[in-house]
Amino acid sequence: MEAPVGSRHHRRRRDHEPLLRRWTRAALKRGARRVAPAPADHRRALLVFGCQRSGTTMLQQSLLDCSWRVITLKEHDRRLVRASDPERVRWDSLDLVSSRMMALPFELIVAKPLVESHRVRDLLDTFEGAKGIWMLRHYLMVARSNLRRFGADNGYRDLRFLVESGPADWRGTATQEVRDRVAALLASGLSPLDAAAVFWWARNRLYIDQELWDDDRVRVLRYEVMLKFPEESLEALSEFVGLRLPLSAMKRRIHPAAAAHDGLRPDVEELCSVLLAELENVPDLLRR
Repeated sequence: MEAPVGSRHHRRRRDHEPLLRRWTRAALKRGARRVAPAPADHRRALLVFGCQRSGTTMLQQSLLDCSWRVITLKEHDRRLVRASDPERVRWDSLDLVSSRMMALPFELIVAKPLVESHRVRDLLDTFEGAKGIWMLRHYLMVARSNLRRFGADNGYRDLRFLVESGPADWRGTATQEVRDRVAALLASGLSPLDAAAVFWWARNRLYIDQELWDDDRVRVLRYEVMLKFPEESLEALSEFVGLRLPLSAMKRRIHPAAAAHDGLRPDVEELCSVLLAELENVPDLLRR
């Protein structure tokens, strides 16, 4: 049985790799790049967007971090976030973030500004030659993962912030149409799973509302496709970012997801399924 999130065993191992091994590899990579840095004009950024619990960490750690030419930055990295942000997730001035990231001596610098997913074009415009991945995972799997990781009340908390805070909080960076729809659903009495699924809907509506299908710098990567076709996904990602990524760790690091058995309220199910169907037709990193 897999260790629960937050357990001592889980902290020692992530994605079935011991953390000590990962930390050692990261230290060796940094040391090697200090000796032989990538030329400044060869450095570029890959930014990962989408809804939390959609597989963004697995993308970073399973498909990207095993390359010695790539550095992946955590969401709370001090080079990215505002010192004044209580959650340590909102990004600092884009000019500052860009200069800090591009000073890193790697060919590909990967960050996941999930809470900045409402301004994808602005972020990509800041980094010359940058590419963006929008991670997409089935709403029921994301909702279940959300509740397991953050607790049964987290969906309600996210939706209350979205409705009440406005752009002052990252959850509130949505259109008025989305805010009104969420407010009505929240008032109707949602289950914890329903609330987490509605939050999935609101966050992935950001892709539609920004018309990101019309931006050649952005591709959707589907979590379930990445699990089923890891090598093909890595090949497509290599081509997209213009950097050959190693296949060596793929089979060890990627594992099938568990099936979902819980159900959603019919109107929430319809809301999410309609959006998921709409996202079937957008530019995909690996069409299957």
